[in-house]
Amino acid sequence: MIKLDSVTKEFYTTASQIIAVDKVSLNIQKAEIYGIIGLSGAGKSTLIRCLNRLEEPSSGKIVIDNVDITSLGKEDLRNQRKEIGMIFQHFNILAQKTVYENIAFPLYLEKWSKKDIEYRIEELLTFVELEDKRDSYPSQLSGGQKQRVAIARAIANNPKVLLSDEGTSALDPHTTKSILKLLKKIRDEFGLTIVMITHQMEVVKQVCDKVAIMEDGKVIEENTVENLFKSPKTKIAKAFISSINPSIDEEILNPKDFKGKLIRLAFMGESSKKPIVSRLIKTFDIDVNILSGSIDTLQATNVGHLILELIGGEREVVKVLNYLENENVNVEVI
Repeated sequence: MIKLDSVTKEFYTTASQIIAVDKVSLNIQKAEIYGIIGLSGAGKSTLIRCLNRLEEPSSGKIVIDNVDITSLGKEDLRNQRKEIGMIFQHFNILAQKTVYENIAFPLYLEKWSKKDIEYRIEELLTFVELEDKRDSYPSQLSGGQKQRVAIARAIANNPKVLLSDEGTSALDPHTTKSILKLLKKIRDEFGLTIVMITHQMEVVKQVCDKVAIMEDGKVIEENTVENLFKSPKTKIAKAFISSINPSIDEEILNPKDFKGKLIRLAFMGESSKKPIVSRLIKTFDIDVNILSGSIDTLQATNVGHLILELIGGEREVVKVLNYLENENVNVEVI
């Protein structure tokens, strides 16, 4: 559905060149909710703005639904943008317009008939649960209600793609959860492909199918959400997961302070329901010290983590590690 091929965006000042996006290549499937996460300055917002050419890529190719948007002229680009809705962190709705008028705005621009606009707005107000706010102004709405207006406006033209640039960052946790539920409903009912920029791993955990992690303009890790939680490869991925799932600080967790071997386990699906630690103790001549543990509930499965100290002979420890791998448990020796 969306293919990025070596997309680069450079900015120039009088003194230097800044590479905000550095040869990013991604494949995003139809009806997928795809998260792009990174710290401030990682290049993620610049990247998403390249997808509809609010920022012009310096080089590379962006293909959306078999259309190379990097090759389009102004008129063709304007028509293509009808297929791409976008929501922002600070809503970007018009203060002097009612909820109805805000949602209808893109339809007025496309010269929809008054009757069709009326029908479409009523449909959208019901969908985003704002039927009673039709004639309200933005100043009379909560943050979550404003974002619902922005989402309704973004999908008014029946786009194929919805871009969210930190769309939940200005909201409290409870409201964030309701907006994420709405986005998932949009994907499920309308088959939209959704690309979400965020710096919140909790957002990725709750709603995304796949995720790319950006740092210094590059994608440094990409995976399904389940596999990322099970086996993060990069330091920044581990830091993001730890931010929602605090365990022992790795700087404090020094293997030299323990007599046995320290291991980190990650398991998902059926293996997360097995009494792993109990079986280790019963099966092997070894003592097990549980240092920390957690279970993350994702969309399709659970991912569990344990940090254990194994106290016993070296040969017995090797048997334990082999046993765990045979049980489809991801094992990392610390």
